[in-house]
Amino acid sequence: MASFCKVTIIAFFVLASGVFLSSPTQAIRTSEQDFGLALEPSPDNGEDFIPKDLSHYLGECVKKIGEECGPIFFTRIFIGKKNVIPASCCKKLLDMGEECHDTITESIISRPEFRANAPLYETRAIDVWNLCSL
Repeated sequence: MASFCKVTIIAFFVLASGVFLSSPTQAIRTSEQDFGLALEPSPDNGEDFIPKDLSHYLGECVKKIGEECGPIFFTRIFIGKKNVIPASCCKKLLDMGEECHDTITESIISRPEFRANAPLYETRAIDVWNLCSL
């Protein structure tokens, strides 16, 4: 059976003409230049996918956060850059909701490329949520 999520993120969220995922290597190289979310099978296992219902849910979350704010959160959580989070982005994050925030974070962490640092990413994601909740 295919894994729950073989998700890679170029940036934490993005609005474009749909929800698309790209490779993690490219995500780090272009961290703040290309902000697409993409769905693609893992190169080593063509059976991996994001279930349709989860993909739809993540797409709805992405729409709420917007193209401008997604890369800010991705950079803070997964790259570790202590960038400034504008109040407008915090508002979008809170409007999106903690469930969406957690689900997207866990989807990214489920990737083998991110799994090794899962506790660090989870802590950073909680810190971002708490910072925006103040």
